[in-house]
Amino acid sequence: MLWRAYALLSHGGDRIGLGSIGLSSWHGPAAPSLQRAGDVLKVLEEADTAIWSASALSACAETGLLAHLDKPATIDTLAQAISLSPALVRTLVDVLASHRFVVWNQDRVQAAPALLPFTTPEGVATFRASLRAPLLQAESFRRKLADRTLTLDGWTHTNEAIIESQGTLTRLWTTRALPKLKFLPGLVPRLEKPGAALLDVGAGAAGLSIALCRHFPHLTAVALEPAPRPADIGERHVREAGLEGRIVMRRQRAEELDDERAFDLAFLPQMFLPEAIIQDAIERIFRSLRPGGWLLVAVLSQEGGGTVSAVNRLKNLLWGGNTRAMDHLRPRLAAAGFNPVIRAPGRHALRMICARRPNVRDLT
Repeated sequence: MLWRAYALLSHGGDRIGLGSIGLSSWHGPAAPSLQRAGDVLKVLEEADTAIWSASALSACAETGLLAHLDKPATIDTLAQAISLSPALVRTLVDVLASHRFVVWNQDRVQAAPALLPFTTPEGVATFRASLRAPLLQAESFRRKLADRTLTLDGWTHTNEAIIESQGTLTRLWTTRALPKLKFLPGLVPRLEKPGAALLDVGAGAAGLSIALCRHFPHLTAVALEPAPRPADIGERHVREAGLEGRIVMRRQRAEELDDERAFDLAFLPQMFLPEAIIQDAIERIFRSLRPGGWLLVAVLSQEGGGTVSAVNRLKNLLWGGNTRAMDHLRPRLAAAGFNPVIRAPGRHALRMICARRPNVRDLT
């Protein structure tokens, strides 16, 4: 049953984005070689549609339109509420309708049942962040290429909107995934006890630490974030959440960690760690866990030759994680002493490896 745990912290999973808004050609397997120039143009047209579709969906959240679709309304009423022209509102609604996100009843439109949860304040934040984060990061990639300033030194964004979006997604996804923690043997009882502790590596805006500490009243967290701008934002979020007594933001790198038997759960988004330090980081995290503690390792799926796999390899390179895939990480975790080391099933873009530091009794 342990494999079910991988659904718990998909930390992104199949995000609301280009691959899950009806653009199936972007999620399929590698296509046969193109034969004509027209075939290339067709792919470029599909890319154009995907980019504009994502931008239009983002606009639905950014303008406030999404929040007003919680109940039936005419186009004119919506346009007045968000101070946009009726023609533009109608076009944005048409984009939503093309993905079956809305339903019409005569001259009134409303969110379809599946979209209704995304019309609440929390839902709008999720929808907005799911699109804002990739759109802004992609624009940063394009701009740095044009300026010849692109490096492969890792996730170095200082744009507050990008950092905030990542933090929002992490916090909300973690909250939704909490029920799945019960599939990791022994973990939930540990997290419910006084003295329970979390290690959050690459914490960014501290979304994961905040969500878990809110859920488990006795849990404390050490959130490692060496980058100054994300750490500043994370510290602010911790204060705003009233958790400064339970969450400590350390401006420390994973390979500098010297805690021993201090944590019951650790989270490692390994795609942000360079190849030179990944094994050291894994070994230090192993030593930092209490016997019986769990490590969750996030991995971008790269198997196959399709577009999604290629894009995930690009993300890995841009975020600092080289092109490590699941099969490269499992033996490294086992070599550090983790047992069991279990791979996530499924086809989601981002998966988990669950690895446990054995209990002392397991070694005798």
